[in-house]
Amino acid sequence: MERISVYKDRALASLKGKWEDVVITTLVYFAIALVLSQTLTLPFVLNRVQNSVVSFVSILLLPFGWGFMVYFLNFVRGKYQLKDIFDGYTKNYFVRTMLTILLQSIIVCIGTILLIVPGFIAFCMFSQVQFIMKDDESIGYWKALRKSMDMMKGHKMQYFLLYLSFIGWVLLAMLTLGIGLLWLIPYMYTTFAHYYEDLKAEYEAKSLDNAYYKQDDAYDKQE
Repeated sequence: MERISVYKDRALASLKGKWEDVVITTLVYFAIALVLSQTLTLPFVLNRVQNSVVSFVSILLLPFGWGFMVYFLNFVRGKYQLKDIFDGYTKNYFVRTMLTILLQSIIVCIGTILLIVPGFIAFCMFSQVQFIMKDDESIGYWKALRKSMDMMKGHKMQYFLLYLSFIGWVLLAMLTLGIGLLWLIPYMYTTFAHYYEDLKAEYEAKSLDNAYYKQDDAYDKQE
């Protein structure tokens, strides 16, 4: 794996000349998410079941958030379209993404409630779930979580520091009343996508090595 600064530089290189595309996509995502959340919950504002409805709507929006994040994985791979942000609602992804990300969120929340540090650890362990599910349309809920844990072994601290490196930019974006997030979010997600690409390559290389050694051991035993 490379230094944190390398991934951020690679993200900026990918975004060069394409800022308009990602900013428009981010604006569309925020606008739709806001309109849907407000429209679906407005009739229940004065109702006692408001909290339950809001929670249910939030769960239904999970595949939308997933589609927005993996849009940037498509972006760094050079094949991206605005409609990618709706991929979470296709039959291949809807139920799996909704349930997997819900499980991921619950585990992180439990870790945070118990102690802050376990929450951060859980967040880093499961940080690659969205990208993993994009690359494997058949992977199950627990397998996706488990694979993310395996991929992040030895990398949780680096990923946490990578995430933390954007805090200053987040504070600056807040000073612009959130408008700066239209540029910051694409920068962050593109950086995370580049990180995943290297992490995936490293994980696959290790898997091949392990498979080779197992075959070699089996051959030695036969001898």
